[in-house]
Amino acid sequence: MKLIPLLLVALLLISCQKSRDARELKKQQKAEAIPMYGMLTYKADAASYVDCRTLQMYAVPFKGDWLKVEHEYVNMRKHGEPLYIEFRGRLTSDTTDGNIRPAVVIEEVTNMRPDTSCGTQFR
Repeated sequence: MKLIPLLLVALLLISCQKSRDARELKKQQKAEAIPMYGMLTYKADAASYVDCRTLQMYAVPFKGDWLKVEHEYVNMRKHGEPLYIEFRGRLTSDTTDGNIRPAVVIEEVTNMRPDTSCGTQFR
C-alpha cells in the first residue's frame, strides 16, 4: 500500500517536468523567431504566407500564435483575401497533406494591416 502513494508522487513529478519542458521549448522557439513580413491568405482550413522580400510561398500550420492571427484575419478580411502581416516567426516544414513543403510558424504577431501590401509597406 505504501507503493501506490509513491507511484502517484512519481507520476506527478514526471507530469510537472514535462509541462516545464514544454514551456521551456515554447520560450526557446519564440526566442529563435525572426522578424518577417508579407501577405497572409486564409481560406477554409488552410493558410499560406508569401514573404515580401523573397516572394516565396509558405504553408502556415495552425501552431504558435495562430488563434490570434485567425481571429484578427476574419475581423479584417473575407476568407481568401490577402492581408499584410508583420510577425516573429520560424521556418519549418509542413506535411499535413502528405507532401513535404516549406512552412512558417507565426510565433508572435506585431502588426496586421488591411490597407497595405508588399508593394506599399514602405510608402
